[in-house]
Formats: sequence, structure tokens, C-alpha cells
Amino acid sequence: MENSRATRLVIFIHSMGGGGAERVAANLANYWAQKGWEITVVTLASQSVDFYTLHPAVKRIALNLASESRSLGTALWQNVRRVIALRQTLRQIRPDVALGMMTTANVLLALAVFGLGIPAIGSEHIHPPQAPLSPLWERLRRQTYGRLQAVAVLTRETGQWLKEHTNATRIAVIPNPIPWPLPAHEPIVKPDSVCRPGRKVLL
Repeated sequence: MENSRATRLVIFIHSMGGGGAERVAANLANYWAQKGWEITVVTLASQSVDFYTLHPAVKRIALNLASESRSLGTALWQNVRRVIALRQTLRQIRPDVALGMMTTANVLLALAVFGLGIPAIGSEHIHPPQAPLSPLWERLRRQTYGRLQAVAVLTRETGQWLKEHTNATRIAVIPNPIPWPLPAHEPIVKPDSVCRPGRKVLL
């Protein structure tokens, strides 16, 4: 009899605090969980900073390794610890695919999956030239993106930039997803409370 195990996916991101990439991570996790996939969201930061609500079926793991580094030596050691902790987590879960969200998560994921046989996909949520990283992280992005099976970007311009500045082998342009109908949650402002009836408002 054929194995009908649900698709198992890990989403790795720095934190689930309020932010655009964090919202996308929550939307994707919730959508796939509703489809019956086994979803695990892994963060460096503590779960105490979580902002977005996750589907009850989504497993949540916080590595609690998000502290800031005050020196290059400390930064290198911290990131070695992060790669080791993420690698151990991936070994335990054995996902079919691991998805990194944002540059530093992509780099750490590319290093952590080495030799594990777990396909890893990265995703960029900004246009890199508009948010330059430190020289070390820029170099790591340039050298590690080739270890990812693919990198998803939001625009053709970002895709072209990655082709020219990294060794990524496959780049896919995928705009951010939008859940429909749009979720209603606080803060909610009724239109009549801020403008006269019939007046057009541009948000």
C-alpha cells in the first residue's frame, strides 16, 4: 500500500513578530495546515514576541538564539550555534522541504541542510540594494544561495539582482500571497467615524 503521509514542511524565520515577511510566513503556514500538511514554524527568537495567529495544527519551535552580538567573534560563534540548533531540529523533523524567510534565515538554512538531503528553498522579501547588509552577510548570501534548490523573489528586478550578485541557480518570481476574504481583526476603524458619507478616501 502506498504511503499517504502528509507533506511535511518547515518554515524558518528570525521571529514571528509584527512584519511583512512574518505575515507571509503565517499566511503560508495557515494555508498549508488547512490543506492537511504537517507544518512547523521555527524561529531564532522567543515565542513570546509572536504577533500573528497560527492555525492550531501548526507546530511551533523557538530556538531562543536571537540575542545580538557585540563583536565579530561573538557574532560568528552565535551563528555557528544557530546553524547547529537548526540542523538538529531539521534532523528531528525530517521535512520534505524547508523554507527560509529573508536573507539571514536563507543563509543559515543553506548551511544547516548541508549533507542532510533535505531540499531547501530561500525567499527574499526586500530588494537587496535598498537594504544592504554587513559585508559578511553580503558575502555569505553570495556564496550560499547556490546550495538552495530555489530562491523566491517578489519582483523581476530582485531576481535579476540575485542572478548578478549571488550563485543562486534557480530564481522564481512569486508576489506575496493575499488571503481572501481579507481577515478582520483589530484595529478596526469604521469609515463613517473618520470621513463624511460619500467622500472618497485613499489609503
